[in-house]
Amino acid sequence: MKRTLKFLLCTVFAVALMAGMTSALACTGYYVGKDASVDGTYIIGHTADASTTAQGCVIVVEASTEPGRTMTVGGREVPLPDVTYQYTATPPLSRLDFANSASNECGLSISGAVTTYISDAMQEADPYTTDGLAERWITSYLAATCSTAREAVETYGELMELYGSSESNTFLITDQNEAWYLESYSGHQWVAVKCPDDCVAVFGNECMLGTLEDYVEGETLLHSDDLFTLPEEAGLAVYDEDGNMDMFETYCGDDLLEDYSNLRTWYGHFLLAPSTAGEYETKTRYDLFYEPDELVSLEDIFDLTRSRYEGTEYCPDETGENIRIIGIERQESCAVIQTYTDLPAAMCVVTWCTLGPADNNVYLPISNLITDVAEMFDYVPEDYSGSSYRLDIAMTHFKRLSALAEQDRVMYAGVSEYWDSVDSTLVAEIPSILADLAELYAEDPEAAAESITAYTIEVQEQALEDADTMFDELVWYIIANTNTMPTTEQTPFVTSLMPTEEASEG
Repeated sequence: MKRTLKFLLCTVFAVALMAGMTSALACTGYYVGKDASVDGTYIIGHTADASTTAQGCVIVVEASTEPGRTMTVGGREVPLPDVTYQYTATPPLSRLDFANSASNECGLSISGAVTTYISDAMQEADPYTTDGLAERWITSYLAATCSTAREAVETYGELMELYGSSESNTFLITDQNEAWYLESYSGHQWVAVKCPDDCVAVFGNECMLGTLEDYVEGETLLHSDDLFTLPEEAGLAVYDEDGNMDMFETYCGDDLLEDYSNLRTWYGHFLLAPSTAGEYETKTRYDLFYEPDELVSLEDIFDLTRSRYEGTEYCPDETGENIRIIGIERQESCAVIQTYTDLPAAMCVVTWCTLGPADNNVYLPISNLITDVAEMFDYVPEDYSGSSYRLDIAMTHFKRLSALAEQDRVMYAGVSEYWDSVDSTLVAEIPSILADLAELYAEDPEAAAESITAYTIEVQEQALEDADTMFDELVWYIIANTNTMPTTEQTPFVTSLMPTEEASEG
């Protein structure tokens, strides 16, 4: 057993969280309902945007029946139930209990979170709390303790009542039967709505809910007790012409509609439902949920996470301007969480994850049934500084290749072309792998877990080997073409890994 991970839950939760630690402040969230996806699966996820040198990993946290455990949250000890579930997660290397995304053995998945912002007046009316709910711990807690999406939402509400919140966020939560979208506002106020199965959603760092009259209290709508009364008593409530309180206008306000976030929300419409997009306007509030013009595939969402607003006047490659894109280079990791409705819960989730930016990178599948990952994918050096160039960490290998390919997006496009081919191969083969796995699971769950774990490790190790091969080849390509008096015209880089192409030699 390697030193770092196979983590027992109590080991992960023993990591003390620094009070006041900031969140990943600029992520993009996405949702695809089961009736809106090509293969009938739910899809949720977000890009975990941090810094250009932030490093992530993939971990498996074991189930536990040890009583008396707690999760350390700053100066607070949050009790854990005696029984907690096994889950997979994609945290930063420096904070293993900060699960950017998590999927447990019950088929529950949480994408958490996308940082949002509320008005100063609302913060004053209901201030944030110290060591309260925050994305740096709540996703891990819910994955460890809840078995359904609704239970996770209700548990979130119970914890909010006990501890309050230290920040504003949005979360996506799903199981095999339903998906929920949750907005956390001020120190104690939150709301969650059930996501329509036939719709999609894409959103930047902004709250998206307006009036709530289309939802049914207790069935498709859950919220804090004072969601409506607090702003009324503070004189901050804003209503539409029919007398319905508008969540965005009440808790946020039009001043928080900015290109930085709203352009990403609009681009979701442009990419998945062009008929609903129209011309972009900074102060236009775009619908959270909408029907796509065509059924959405996994690869459509992969493309979304890599987006540079291609096909619009806002693409920085065309304008040369400094525009906040979705596929920003400081993505720490990206998760596209796919939930099958017709498989055993213990193996119904596949998290497609990149380590590092999605662009010039590969999405690798992680089943919620696995018990381990390839050694370098969960390795945390004892002397790890939080951000360092180390080749014993898997992400360094993917990140350095991505960064190098980013230096010339035209001539070095061979990197992304190869990874796209790997994505396509893995996406095409995973349904049959899962079908075979389901048959094995019915006979021997432990053997099934061993089988999918072996497959996962093999895929991860091959991707790591491919990343190193391309990095070396691209460095040599650059060397071969560093010439102030070239005698021939330079041709674009092509890796030797492409089966129908030859490697570029200059």
